[in-house]
Amino acid sequence: AGLMGNRFSLGFLAETENQVFAHLSSHLEKLPQQDDKSRKILEQMRQEEAEHASNAMHHGGSSLPFPIKEAMRLMSKIMTCITFHL
Repeated sequence: AGLMGNRFSLGFLAETENQVFAHLSSHLEKLPQQDDKSRKILEQMRQEEAEHASNAMHHGGSSLPFPIKEAMRLMSKIMTCITFHL
């Protein structure tokens, strides 16, 4: 992403943070309501991811084309599955 310039690199960073935000959100949905400690940790992490994405865009990041976002999402799923099975 760095070879494509700052706008793309920052956009890649923002999209990565957005996808991590979504991943953390899915964990929050599955977490028992009474697990306050874990919920607070995940909510803090999610807030930080959103701030990182916002900062990247604020500093000149550009939104990535849909096919690149989807490729990133697919690679993330593959890595998650591999990690789970290791």
